Amino acid sequence: MSLLISNVARRGGHRRPRALLLRPPSSHPLIANCRDIIDDRNDSDDNGMAKHHLSQHHRNISVASRPRREECPHQSSSSRRYHSQSWHHAGLLASTTPTATSTTNNNLSLSTRQYHNTPKREILPLLAVGFLGASAVYTYRTFQQMDQDWEEYYDELEEYKAVTGIDPEEQDANNNSNNNNATTASNAAGAASEENLSNFFTGGTLAIDMGTTRLKLSHRNKKSQFNNNNNANNGKQKPPSPLVSVDREGFRSTPSLVWMPPPSSSSSSGMGEEMLIGRLAEARLYDTKGGSVVHPREALLLLGNNSTNNSGGGDSMNNPTEAAIQQTIRAVACNALDQVLGGNSGGGGSSSKNNPLFVLDESMSMLGSYNVRPIFTYPPPQNGQSDGSSTNDAYLEGYQQAVSGLTSPAGIAAFVPEPVAVVSGAEYYNLLPRKNTSLGTSVLVIDVGGASTSVSMVGGDAEVMHSTSLPFGGDTFIDLLVSHLVEGFYGRNKDDDTSNGAKTTNLSSKPNLNDPTALQRLYEASTTAIHELSNKTRSEINIPYLTMDLETRQPKHLEVGMARTVVNTEVESFVREKLVPHLENTNSHATSPLSQALPSPTNLSTLFSSTIMSSLEQTSQTPHMLRAILLVGGGARIPLVREAIKEGVGYLAGEAYASGSGGESTKRLIMPEGEMGEELGVLGAAVWGSGGR
Repeated sequence: MSLLISNVARRGGHRRPRALLLRPPSSHPLIANCRDIIDDRNDSDDNGMAKHHLSQHHRNISVASRPRREECPHQSSSSRRYHSQSWHHAGLLASTTPTATSTTNNNLSLSTRQYHNTPKREILPLLAVGFLGASAVYTYRTFQQMDQDWEEYYDELEEYKAVTGIDPEEQDANNNSNNNNATTASNAAGAASEENLSNFFTGGTLAIDMGTTRLKLSHRNKKSQFNNNNNANNGKQKPPSPLVSVDREGFRSTPSLVWMPPPSSSSSSGMGEEMLIGRLAEARLYDTKGGSVVHPREALLLLGNNSTNNSGGGDSMNNPTEAAIQQTIRAVACNALDQVLGGNSGGGGSSSKNNPLFVLDESMSMLGSYNVRPIFTYPPPQNGQSDGSSTNDAYLEGYQQAVSGLTSPAGIAAFVPEPVAVVSGAEYYNLLPRKNTSLGTSVLVIDVGGASTSVSMVGGDAEVMHSTSLPFGGDTFIDLLVSHLVEGFYGRNKDDDTSNGAKTTNLSSKPNLNDPTALQRLYEASTTAIHELSNKTRSEINIPYLTMDLETRQPKHLEVGMARTVVNTEVESFVREKLVPHLENTNSHATSPLSQALPSPTNLSTLFSSTIMSSLEQTSQTPHMLRAILLVGGGARIPLVREAIKEGVGYLAGEAYASGSGGESTKRLIMPEGEMGEELGVLGAAVWGSGGR
């Protein structure tokens, strides 16, 4: 038996040292079972019965008679594995013919080989066929969607060309003709309503009001973005109200100024000074540091005056003016639109100077552009001149040329006269009396700006019938206050020219001082004082270390209290002694802003009454034929201006007409309070660009 076990161990591949091949005890149950198998085989003559007993006892040995680990705790893991394998092989070798167990193992091995070979013959080809089928379906659907997108694109392109009269594909082929683009824009305004064109811009409209001293913006979102559940009747949706844009510093307007560095600063070194815009340029308005300050609106007005005297043609727009306008609008508009639309989500953020700022193609928003339609305001033709030689027609042409590089295509920008925008805003906010048969349809707009005051008659069809202007505005108060401070502080006459000792004879109310740093500080303090005097009767002006006393070598400080009555007296004196004589001597009877039926003005109120009467005479109307007289502008917030307008209108049409003493129904003089009067023009331009409702 020990020999049998040793042979089984060697045949099974488990070669162990002979010291481990111990003879098991005779009382071991496995030995007893093996003896019973051998005895049954010898006693039986039937070979089949022996095989049956051997198979039966082999199963008993494999399941029941094999020693368990719990029964042999003294054996190690290698010893138990050795005995288990040895007894198993002993049972197999006891049979001289194949048994059912070996047949089962062979079948199991065959099935295993078939299972592992199946992916190579069947699964991989099926996966390949499935992948090709899915790719074919996806490709078919992709081409189908592309065909649908192309059809929608051409449908929208035809609709756009039908509404605007502009073919973007032809403009791309002829993008070098800027003048033709400006003419196309004018024709597009007559071919379709502003509301239909504005529907192509998901970012809404942006109104830009570039005044003589301040630049204001107003944004109005597209109507489809809001009120989706409101005003469902008749399919009409009212857009949200326009909002005045506030910059990052919290200001509602920006100084319309550009400081240009001196040419030597950029040529002498590779890193020259850059152009300054807005408040940074305002800080160098008088202390220019060798550069120059450009007023974009005044530069355009000067261009219009020169173009009327220049018949040689050619490009009259000089590069500094065009660059100043573009950079001012780009900087202020990017600041405002980033606040409203949120940077790169709505465009902008990384806008380059070479990229257009306002685009019709929404996909260009990723390049820093905005899918917003710009609406620009401009002053109407002055003195009723509406022919091609008008100064303001040249202003409009120069303005269109200057901003053409900010839009793509050039025809998407719209231009509206400032008085028309004011009336549109007053209609939207219900500031005007209701239309009825007893009232007229014309509105007289008095816009008191920074450097000038315009008086315009707007007809019922939203057209400017007549317009004139006065060289008087809110900045006149600041200039006269600075002149008063210079006279009191330096002890010289405010009209003295310290450079050559000659007295000034022009209309300018600006003081003459050869200390630019002191003059800059005086203007900043005077501007703050005028704003304070609009709300109270007295203001304190403190400017430490304004100058140096040459005799004592000690600094001199300016500390003075300024009353409103002092400033009003200076203004009235300027109007009586300088402004009225200038208007009477430099204008003919046909172009004079003063009425020939009234006596010569002696103060500010009679100046306004004479100007209003002149506008009525030019349009063959009377005050009671008007729907209303509307007072707007930043200078209209000054108390002296408001009182002068009310007194002048009352002199022409009666106290009830001006103040409503006979009831609100009799009041025709409309003077909006607070910021509304100053911002009504830019708000109305946004309303006008959206269809006027």
